[in-house]
Amino acid sequence: MNIFCSLWSMLSKTGHVIARRHKVTLRNDAFRKKEFLLLILAFFLLSQSAFSAELPTGMKEALKKKFGSVVFKIDNSFTVNNKDTYLPLIPLIEKNTAKSEITNTVPDKSDKNLPKLIELSSGQLYVKLIKQKDGSQIIIDLKEIPELLKNGFLNAKFPSDLVIPKGLILKEELSTLAGNLSINIEKNPNPLAKLKLNGLLYLTSPDTGKIVYLDLSDASMIYKIQTKGAPWDITFDKTNKKFYISDFAKDLIYTLKPMESLLSTNIILPSMSSPIDIELSDDGSLLYILESLANSFVVYKTDESKLLLTTKVPSNPASFSITKDLALIAVTCPSLSSIAFLNLNDFSSLNQIMLEGNPEKIISNPANGLLYVANRDNNTVSIIDPTNKKIKNTIEVGETPTALTIDSSGKWLYIANGRSSTISIIDTENETLTETIPLPVETQFPGDIKITPDNKWLITTSETTNVISIIDLNLKQVVVKLDVSATTHAAFIYNAK
Repeated sequence: MNIFCSLWSMLSKTGHVIARRHKVTLRNDAFRKKEFLLLILAFFLLSQSAFSAELPTGMKEALKKKFGSVVFKIDNSFTVNNKDTYLPLIPLIEKNTAKSEITNTVPDKSDKNLPKLIELSSGQLYVKLIKQKDGSQIIIDLKEIPELLKNGFLNAKFPSDLVIPKGLILKEELSTLAGNLSINIEKNPNPLAKLKLNGLLYLTSPDTGKIVYLDLSDASMIYKIQTKGAPWDITFDKTNKKFYISDFAKDLIYTLKPMESLLSTNIILPSMSSPIDIELSDDGSLLYILESLANSFVVYKTDESKLLLTTKVPSNPASFSITKDLALIAVTCPSLSSIAFLNLNDFSSLNQIMLEGNPEKIISNPANGLLYVANRDNNTVSIIDPTNKKIKNTIEVGETPTALTIDSSGKWLYIANGRSSTISIIDTENETLTETIPLPVETQFPGDIKITPDNKWLITTSETTNVISIIDLNLKQVVVKLDVSATTHAAFIYNAK
């Protein structure tokens, strides 16, 4: 009834406007006015896909044939044998099918006759209400759902006219199913407690313009700082204990102290610079900035926020990495399929090497002095010998590699693959792909990956969802999925110890 009351209130305020648009004259008497509003209400209900559309007769017959005594209610939920209740879930996209049948079910171990989840050929789902000892009611747990059904399940919603069952509680990871309905959500206990992680995790969210951070030992509080534009990359000055964050939309470099929310605009770059990749010198005195639109590699003195020098690089640079032993800076140039080298001592331009496949992210391995480049378009990682400026090897990985990281030993290289939403693992000694870890549907298109200092955990951001994942590198599987309420690009792990 709540939805009807809300609609009646809304329509009472807008009835005259609608009447004018359709050239309908309202009579002054209350009866005619109410009659008109009821007609609008009926039209509104019939035109809203968020409400339960009448289930086709064929679908009803398929359910009755499968489960016997089935009684449907006005919101398209139904009961079986006047006992067990199933609630409808409306899919994001309905399937066009001439068939009316049950395509998939997830069994209930405690009741072999009645499954916990039903998928119909139209894409619509039904979930079984499961009664608890305390009188509350829940639905199927996410971990019980096969991967084949999980994506459609998470993108579905209860219809807006659902009569909410008494005592219904949804777990936090299923909260999106509720839509705008007032369903009680059960908050998860701290999912990070069992991992015994230390430090702070900082994340950038270009889509929302936020910087997100949290204590890795306690996920109960997630903090967000609103920036002026689109924060992209993040690095940390260990000497002066402050972060530097690039904003490619506003041509700014922010500074931020750990556990504080006050951003300072430390460096203002020329218009249309679009800074992306940034890095600090070991002592924190110099900040290196790659300007993606200005086609420049610039160096600032951090104590004065003063420009020291600018070096032109090939067009549309994407990423850079510094090899200190060789005093080299390697810059990826995807549009030209090349890697450009600069001298770290005087920042002069050196030679280039060609590298096919849209080379983007690049990192160096201090253990062997080699460079690793993610080639976004041909799904490979290239190994480059920076001494001889030659490609040493190329290894196939997942679709659209977007990020790279190396453990502290230098032996294991991890690659985040955007389109396939996987993590590839390469043994750098043998230069072979050893394993691929799938990411859950809640974490898609990873933008960055970072390893904790103890090499036990890998943290993965997500460019398209609000959930980051933490992988146990011993088990080679995701053990925590954490909703940070924002899509995320770059990550940085700060440990004060």
